Amino acid sequence: MTKAIHILSTAPSRMKGNDACLPPPFEVVCAVLSALMWKKLNGPVKFYLDTPAYEYFRQLDILDVWDEVDTDVLDNLPDDISPIIFWASSKLLALDAEPAPVAMIDMDIIFWKDLSGIFKDSELTVLHREYINDVYPPKEVLKTRRNYEFDPDWDWTVCPTNTAIAYIKDQTFKDYYLSKAMDFMKGNHDMPMEMVSQMVFAEQRILAMCATQKNIRIDSLIENPFDEKNDLFTHLWGAKETARKYPSQAAVLVQSMMEKIKELDETVHDKLDKAFFGKKPDMEALLGPLGHYVV
Repeated sequence: MTKAIHILSTAPSRMKGNDACLPPPFEVVCAVLSALMWKKLNGPVKFYLDTPAYEYFRQLDILDVWDEVDTDVLDNLPDDISPIIFWASSKLLALDAEPAPVAMIDMDIIFWKDLSGIFKDSELTVLHREYINDVYPPKEVLKTRRNYEFDPDWDWTVCPTNTAIAYIKDQTFKDYYLSKAMDFMKGNHDMPMEMVSQMVFAEQRILAMCATQKNIRIDSLIENPFDEKNDLFTHLWGAKETARKYPSQAAVLVQSMMEKIKELDETVHDKLDKAFFGKKPDMEALLGPLGHYVV
């Protein structure tokens, strides 16, 4: 069995002065189903979140979906890492706090199968590899703090990793990767022209380069993320934007997730149903504002 961690920080949104920093019903339902399915097939799930998020889930009375809950890590974010520029740094801080082997999984990905056979012979498993494109600019374009130096042994031709799941078996490698990622983020307060490249470099490209540097094979759960034959997982990363265009499809998606939750835990289903769906919400209430937080 493999322990997984979910991570939710409201800091990126709060730092921008956005009051709507808590996940809307759609995302809560996703997270609950993600946790319940992982527990059924793969092992325990620990929830790292900050106090505002904790209070929200406590009021919903669903925190017992997760086997463990931790607020200490995300309530004590380091001052020298910007939660706006590095909006997913909380994922790396939680990963740093959790001993290996561990699987860091996004709250919007649901696994439908036992992954133990894959993890058994793997030191590092990610969702899939990414192409080097404008999202992953050359080092000359990346923002860095003064006197920062990129590791001279990094191979910049290595394809980055998609870390909607990142299973890391070895503690020594996890520590090494995170030390490099943290070093890049610390004191790095120069705002990029867009809000993607800095974070994905720290989380996804450094991981690939560190693994290559240490001769660690990177296994992918799937080669093509758009493979229609994929029955291993459902990743709802882009579902909100699609749902806004097609509200009827959004309603079908939420209903199907709720039905699956009912199969897994009827008590949790009833709590969610009472909290969110007692009276039918409009799509804005169901889906929440796009981009209100990214973790």
